[in-house]
Amino acid sequence: MENSETIQNDDLQGTKPRKLVYIRFSSMLTPYIFNAGNLDLKPGMMAVVETELGLAAGKVLAFTTEEDAAGLDEIKPVLRVINDSDKKKLNDIKIKENVAFDFCKERIIKRNLSMKLILVEQSFDGSRITFFFISESRVDFRELLKDLVEKYRTRIELRQIGSRQETCILGGIGSCGRELCCASFLTNFQRISVKMAKNQNMTLNPTKISGICGKLKCCLAYEKESYANLIDNLPKAGKMVFLEQGEAIVISINVINQTFIAKLADRRFVKSKVSDILTEEEFRKIPEQKLQAQQRIPEPAPVSAPVQSSQPKTEAQNDDKKDKGRRHNRNRRNRPRRKP
Repeated sequence: MENSETIQNDDLQGTKPRKLVYIRFSSMLTPYIFNAGNLDLKPGMMAVVETELGLAAGKVLAFTTEEDAAGLDEIKPVLRVINDSDKKKLNDIKIKENVAFDFCKERIIKRNLSMKLILVEQSFDGSRITFFFISESRVDFRELLKDLVEKYRTRIELRQIGSRQETCILGGIGSCGRELCCASFLTNFQRISVKMAKNQNMTLNPTKISGICGKLKCCLAYEKESYANLIDNLPKAGKMVFLEQGEAIVISINVINQTFIAKLADRRFVKSKVSDILTEEEFRKIPEQKLQAQQRIPEPAPVSAPVQSSQPKTEAQNDDKKDKGRRHNRNRRNRPRRKP
C-alpha cells in the first residue's frame, strides 16, 4: 500500500519521467519534441499530435531525454497513433493538396510570376493550407494570394524556401547511390565550406562536391573533425623539413595514411612518414653518426689468390680437351641452316 501511494503522489507532483519523442512533419527538416504519455510508440510510426497551429500528423523518429527538452516552455502531447479513420482522412487531404497544387500552378503561369511551386500542404484539421515555392528573387504574390483565398476560403500561407529545403522535401538518390541524407535522417543543415573538401584532399570540381540541390554536399561535414585532427600532425605543402636523406620541401600530403611526398635538393622525390621528420639538431648530427658507424666496422681480411698448380697437364687431360673440341665442331655442322 505504501508503494502504491508513493507512486500516485509522484504522479500528482509531476516527478514521474515523461516519455518524450521526436516527431518530424513531411515539409519540415527539424523534428519537434512531444510528450508520448502512456502511448506505445515506435520509430517509424505515424501519430496525431497537437501543435500551436492545430492538429497535425507526423512520423516518430526516435525517443529523447529530458536534457534535450530543457529550455522548452511547453511540450505538446501526442494524441494517438494514427488509425484507419485518420489514414482515410490523410488520403482525402492528399487528393485536395494535388488539386490545390494544380490550381496554384495555373494561377502562377497566368500571373506570369517568377516562382516555382514545390509543395502544397494542408493541415490535418483543414484550417490552413501552405504553399511552398522557390524563387531567385523577391516575388510580389499579393494577387496570387487573393486568388487562393477566394478559392479555398481558409487561411493561406505562401512560404519561400531555398534549394536545400526543396531537395529535402522532394527527396532523391545521391551520387553515392543512397537516399539523400536531408530526406532521410538529417535534422538540421550545417554550414559547409570548401575548406572541408580541401582538408579531405578532394578534387575541387563543383560537379564532384555538390549535391542535387547545387550546394556543397552535407556529407563533407561528417569527417570534418577527424580530418582536422589528422591534418594537424602533417606538415603543410611548401614547408621545408629535415629528413635522413637531407633537407626537403613538402610537395603533397596523404591525410589518411599520414604520409607525405617531399622533394630533395638533388630533385629526387621521397615518400616519408611523419615519424621520419627530424629536428634540426638531429639532422646536424647525422654526418657524425655516419662517421662513427664507419669507424666501428672492421676492415675485411685480404683475400688470397688461388694457388695454381705448377705441374704440367698429363696426356689424358690433353686428349679429353681435344675430344671436346671435335664434338663441338661436329654439332655445329649438324645444325640446320637458316633459310635466306
